Amino acid sequence: MKRKKIAIDMDEVMADAIGRFIELYKKEFNEDLSDLRLPGRNLQNTVPPERLEAVRQFPHRAEFFKDLDPIPGALEGIHQLHEKHDVYITTAAMEFELCFTDKFNWLKKHLPFISWKNIVFCGDKSIILADYLIDDLERNLKTFTGTPLLFTAPHNAHVEGYTRLNNWQEVTDYFLN
Repeated sequence: MKRKKIAIDMDEVMADAIGRFIELYKKEFNEDLSDLRLPGRNLQNTVPPERLEAVRQFPHRAEFFKDLDPIPGALEGIHQLHEKHDVYITTAAMEFELCFTDKFNWLKKHLPFISWKNIVFCGDKSIILADYLIDDLERNLKTFTGTPLLFTAPHNAHVEGYTRLNNWQEVTDYFLN
């Protein structure tokens, strides 16, 4: 069997950035933002308009991406995929200039079996030449030339037209069964 090239996004596919938004919001405004985890929710329809711009700046801060919690099942699932396929981590890091070191260190800590040669920091994922792309953002899947796979996150609950993988068990079932 030919090894497939599988590109996997980081934020909200393997690392819980929503959790960091909730944590920082609690710290800054002393209010709960856990509704951000509800299906169909995003910053625009969850954060009060007068705070939205401040919250949108959270990922531009140093250490926003440091030590994010893994998405349940992601680390084990990626390890399983890596055994039978060529796995590439493809993260659109160019938007957040302070994230490179934290993201790279996260990957070294949690996925030490992934070679630095298989980590791609990019801005436009249409340049990725892989068989599959697992991502939570439709904008990345639209321009991908391989098979796009939508990983479920609250902000994409209403997106249609893609094969949807709701969790890491579904990801491993898709590729390994």
